[in-house]
Amino acid sequence: MKQSFLLLFHLLLIGQLVNAQKSLKKSLTGISRVEFKTETNVSIITGSTNEIIISEGCTGCGSDSEPVVKEENQKTEDERAKGLKPIFPEGVDNTGMGILIQQEGETLNIKDLKARTMRRGFTITLPSSMALKLDCGDIGNAIIEVRTSDLEISTGGGAITLKKVTGPVTAHSFTGNIEVDFSTVSQQAPTSIISSSGFIDVSLPANVKTSVELKSSTGTVYSGFDITKRREDKLKPLNGNSMITGDINNGGAKISLRSSTGNIYLRKK
Repeated sequence: MKQSFLLLFHLLLIGQLVNAQKSLKKSLTGISRVEFKTETNVSIITGSTNEIIISEGCTGCGSDSEPVVKEENQKTEDERAKGLKPIFPEGVDNTGMGILIQQEGETLNIKDLKARTMRRGFTITLPSSMALKLDCGDIGNAIIEVRTSDLEISTGGGAITLKKVTGPVTAHSFTGNIEVDFSTVSQQAPTSIISSSGFIDVSLPANVKTSVELKSSTGTVYSGFDITKRREDKLKPLNGNSMITGDINNGGAKISLRSSTGNIYLRKK
């Protein structure tokens, strides 16, 4: 009897947690670019339909620097707020999730209106070909998988992880590490990846055609490609005091990797 009661209680608790997580869907018809601004962790996954799905929660995006949501802020309803509507300094919630969505031409602008202490991150489902600009604020992490489109990612102290992307990529973090795995490299525009004090780790296909600019002011640059004189070791240290430039496989779209104090790793897959 006791076990049955505990099982029922557990199922009810799970149901409450699932119901507490909100999500919204919006058609992307007529949209060629999505811009999302928040102060928390974000995971971008690939969807199979022409719509964007924004869900609360970001499994696997955790960070030691991510603020802990206060217990009173986790409640789905505030009894004292009945009959009132929330207002925010940066706009009006038109989604019921503390988010403002506006369309300007072919761009869908999405702004998170809540403070980061009220969030536990987002998971966003988006077609792989949709161009994306993502701002994770001061400390939010970004995890993005399978993109065949233009990416512009920024965060203050968070980490940026891009998996199976083609670019072009513009990624910037002041203190966080940046890891990028390219499936192919788009020749449409240059790629720029910058971290002031974090490391940069980029993997490229062996047959990539690119022209590189590599610089770490006080760190070391390592390359698995033949950019300078060939050496016997597989991951060759290069002088990081000045800009390193060169072509890989006769050159192509430029890839610029820069860090002030972190190391740079350029890997051949």
